[in-house]
Amino acid sequence: MNNRNSPTTAEFFDAAMQRWMAAHAVPRGSVAVTFDNRLVFAAGYGGRGVNERVPVWSLSKAITALCVASLIKDGRLRLDDPIGPPLARAFERFGKPADERLAQVTVGQLLSHRGGIPRAVDDNMFAPGLVQLLRERPPCEARIEMLLPQILRASLVRTPGSEFEYTNMGYILLGQIIEALTGQSYEVACTERVLGAAGIKRPALDRDWGGIMQAASGWALSGSEYLAFARLLQAKPSKLFTGEVADFLHTPDSKWMNPERTVAYTLGVIIRPIEGNKPTLLHSGGHNWNQIDAAGGPIDEARGTSFALTGDGIAWFASYDGLSAGTNPQATSALDQELGRAHEHIFSWPGNDDFAAIGIGPLSAEQ
Repeated sequence: MNNRNSPTTAEFFDAAMQRWMAAHAVPRGSVAVTFDNRLVFAAGYGGRGVNERVPVWSLSKAITALCVASLIKDGRLRLDDPIGPPLARAFERFGKPADERLAQVTVGQLLSHRGGIPRAVDDNMFAPGLVQLLRERPPCEARIEMLLPQILRASLVRTPGSEFEYTNMGYILLGQIIEALTGQSYEVACTERVLGAAGIKRPALDRDWGGIMQAASGWALSGSEYLAFARLLQAKPSKLFTGEVADFLHTPDSKWMNPERTVAYTLGVIIRPIEGNKPTLLHSGGHNWNQIDAAGGPIDEARGTSFALTGDGIAWFASYDGLSAGTNPQATSALDQELGRAHEHIFSWPGNDDFAAIGIGPLSAEQ
């Protein structure tokens, strides 16, 4: 554990994480905290190294979204572009969409989960065909291309643009757009355009699940590395953002997730507007997979991550094993509450920045 930071910061976040882990019998975890884009605290528990990379699951969506934002900045894509043209080669390779409306879904609708694509088809909430594929190949050998024919055969369940429905398949299609427009693999394009710009050295998709989860849930990063990436979400329009995309990120209008209009989904993150302050950006990532007949042996996994960036410039990332939002939503909600209370108790923040000490460079995308 990192003990060089302010006792105040360490005391509250360390105690919150350990208290939550003990209450829910979580065997391994990690937490990292930034203030004003400075890394001020990081720790690992249960044998997890403080800088150990872990799958970040659906927190990967923000990385995909910012890579798309970089293509918009380059003038190669627009938020209101239909996805049919950039996916034309994918349609030729994997089959034309069974639902003709898919080609008219816009980039902005995919980013905000408003394309009408279903959350689940048949056997799981990731993509149709994954259960069968994992009977034939272990996760480390599975690739997203193996599921694209089934994804393209899925019918829309809503009129595009009409309602929010969280779906991994939409982000998988964004990954295909990134590959089509850059001529690079998704991993290389996002490394060069996003994670490299955040000062992260040699980032990589998770070695077990990254090839299949890819643009929706595939990255593995340490907590400190994810918070280094999250600095880009606060950057002013720069090499990465246009003003239009910055507005898309922070404006909830037409992107609400619920009838109460308390949270909205924008650029790969959930935003919670706060009157008189900047919105809070947040996301959670969960993975629970139980398959007795998987190739290479049974799979029984439950893991998760949590991220928040408050309007006053405080961000935290937590990872944990043994449960997920799918298996125990009350526990994951309790973690968010614990870390939120820790943040509220700190009124004086340390002046250190430990990013450089662990090999993370400054942002290169800022003006």
